[in-house]
This record gives sequence, structure tokens and C-alpha cells, in this order.
Amino acid sequence: MTASLREVLPEIGDRMPPARLPGDVWRRGCQGRIAAAGTALLCLVGVAALPGLGGGAQPAGGTTAVIPTSVERPYPWQATVDAAPPGRASVLFGGDSLGLGSDPFETEGGKLTVVGRGGDYRTLRYPTGRQRAGLDARLSPDGNLVAQSELHDGPAGWLVVTDLRTGRSRGYGNGPAACCYEVAAWRPDSGAVLVQHRVGEQAQLTLVDLAAGTELPIEGATPRDVNRSAWAAAFAPDGASFVAAFSAGGGTELRAFDATGRRRWSHDLGARRLAGAGAYTADGSAIAVLTMTGCAEDCDPAQLAERRWSVSYLDAATGAERGGPAVPTVGGAAVRALGWAGDALVVVQYEAETALASGLDETGWSQTKHVKVLTLRPGADPRVVLDPPAHVSSIDVAQDLIREGAFGGPVPPASILPARWSVLGQLGLCLLVPLAAVTAAVVLIRRRVMRGRQATAG
Repeated sequence: MTASLREVLPEIGDRMPPARLPGDVWRRGCQGRIAAAGTALLCLVGVAALPGLGGGAQPAGGTTAVIPTSVERPYPWQATVDAAPPGRASVLFGGDSLGLGSDPFETEGGKLTVVGRGGDYRTLRYPTGRQRAGLDARLSPDGNLVAQSELHDGPAGWLVVTDLRTGRSRGYGNGPAACCYEVAAWRPDSGAVLVQHRVGEQAQLTLVDLAAGTELPIEGATPRDVNRSAWAAAFAPDGASFVAAFSAGGGTELRAFDATGRRRWSHDLGARRLAGAGAYTADGSAIAVLTMTGCAEDCDPAQLAERRWSVSYLDAATGAERGGPAVPTVGGAAVRALGWAGDALVVVQYEAETALASGLDETGWSQTKHVKVLTLRPGADPRVVLDPPAHVSSIDVAQDLIREGAFGGPVPPASILPARWSVLGQLGLCLLVPLAAVTAAVVLIRRRVMRGRQATAG
């Protein structure tokens, strides 16, 4: 600082009027802090609610078109598909633990979790619990849609299809509530869904075209096996034909139909069963069927774990017995085919939670403890390619990724945000009560301090 500047500054200071501070400057400062805290809280709530923030975490490695080796449990407050669409999905799963079936914020209903190919976790909520991914709700082959028979606050209809890219849902069909309908299989082009209408021990198959909204009944009502929802139907890769399983004489009859619903052939499977929605081989020439050895009725979990499942084949054109990929035998309480990756059959392996009694579904919600996804490749041992956390009891995987053999992806981390609006509302109420109490206490203390100072000054 120069000498002249030192001389000028004191002169300017002497000419300036003294600063006048208000007597309640401390109070105003406190009010400012409280207002700032309130603003910060509102900003936090806003950020939590915004669909694009807090989510979209990319899995390590940067690739999205891949099946992860596992998934994480979503947070109990995870945002729903309609509020923050995850986009095209790789996995749909559900279970019964905190973040899965149990939800401290919602006292009724159930939910399933969608994993987007960008790593987002979102939930689908249902008015009733015990929804099973891959059975009660099925992911479309291209990963863009989920078909289910009901949805929380969803549109009317006994089939509800949710677009994971937009979050919007559309209802199809007229009739009673979803108690009596099951989603049996998707057509490979993701343009139609085969639905099974249950009426007691009878079943009516209906093919629903999503674009046209038309319903094509498939034959008349026929007997169904109430214990085998995992092995109901499968489409050929070209979508021109499909097969469906029905109870017949104490066993299972497999019937093939063309795209118009006309029956092509029937084959008595006896005690065998259709492998699942992914039963057709990759080239469409053969259909995989399962033979189970081990305990068949009134089995405890240990006996169910000792079951063995082997694969044989039928000719897709005629229904005659034929050869096919010699995949290894696999154990488990149940096995359900998801699709083929070349000559490898991709299956869900079920671990039982409870004993299997007469009249119970072998892959039922309360029956199943845990599931894994395995590949069964000729000349190799069964290989686990997706092992979710404990208590994940149902799972579905997009068939386009299965066909590509896109396994081995990193585990996408579940993100705290965004959260459901209903949860934010509950948290907001919980925070407002203590915040209001603290604010009232601060104001009361401040008033007493000021009165004490005024009394002392007087």
C-alpha cells in the first residue's frame, strides 16, 4: 500500500456515517438459517422425486445389453415404473424380504422389481401380494414390456401390459378381476400374449394381439393342472405356432396350434412336462420336455432338493419323439426353461422353502425359497450365470439377451434415488413434526433470552 493511499483511507473513514445494526440481528440470523434449512429440505425432496436424478447408474464396464451375474435388493422406497421408467429391461424379479415383497411404507399389495439395461431399479406394484416374475408377470422377449393380469392403480382389463420405456400401461379384455387369469407366454416378436383363463379346474386359452387389441380364443375350455403354472405354454421362434399343456388322464397332454388357433397335433407326455416358455430349440425344430425323478408328492424340502430333471425332445412339426442337444441333468425342486443360447438351454432352478403337499403349485410363491439361472450345455456341467441375493424367489430374463448369450455382466448397484412420491409424502410428514418442534423451541428460547436482556437493561 502506498503512503498516499494510507493517508486517504482514514479521511474517507472519518467522513462515513457509523453503521447501524438492528437490535434483533441474532434473531434474523436464526430465521435465515431456518429458512435455508427448509429450502435445503425442499430441494432434497425435489431431487429425490425427479425421475432422472439419483438413478441411471451405469454398471461397471459401461455395457448395458448384458445379463448381470446378480442383482441387488431394491430400496423399500424405490421409484415405480410409471413415475420413472427404466427403459428396456434385462431382468424382472421378486421375493419376500425388505425391499422385495416386504415394504414398510405400503401396508397392502405386493411388488416386483425391474432392472433396466442402464442399471436402473424400478418397481411394479400390485394390489395383491405373491406375484411371481416369469409366471404371474412376464417380461417380453425384447425387454420393453411386462404383461400381468393386474396392476396397482392400473387400467381396467384382465390383461395389463406396461411399457417400460414410457411407464404407461394398457388394459385388454373385459371380465372379472385378475383372480382368474394367468399370463402363459409371449409371442417372440413381443406383439401378442397368450393368456390362460381359469374357471375352476378348466382353462380357456386366449391369444391377445396388443396392437389390434383383438382376442383369439384357442379351442374350448379344457382341463388344466393347477400345480404346474411354470410349464404352461411356449411359442416357436418364428411365432407361427405354439404349444400348450393340459391335464389328461392323470398326466399331461401337449397340444400344438398354428397362428390362427387351429390344432396341429397332440402328444401324451404322461408324467413329463413342457420345459417352459423357452422350450423350443433355437432353430425351432424341436421342443424340450422335462422328466423328473425323485419325490413326486408330499415331499419335504430336502427331498425336493434331491429331484433330478432330464431333457428329451419332440419334433416341433409332428409331435413325434426325436433327438436334440444332449444337455446335462440338473437338480432342484423345479426347473423352468427360459430359452436357448445356441445349444445351451437356459433354465431357472428353484429351491424349496416348504414341503410340497397335494394341491400346491410346485413353483408357488410360498413354496419357493430361492432361484438361480443356469445354462445347460452339452458336454459340460450346469453353470450358474445369475445368482440373485437370498429370498429372491422368482425371476425372468429378456429372451433377446438369452439368445445372444449375453451373460457375465456386472451387478448394477441399486440407487437410493429416485423415490416413490407416496414415500416422500410420508417422510415429509415425519420430518415436519420434529422440524416444527425444534423451530418452536428455538423461537421460545429466543423470546425468553430477549426478555431477560430487556429486563436487565431496564
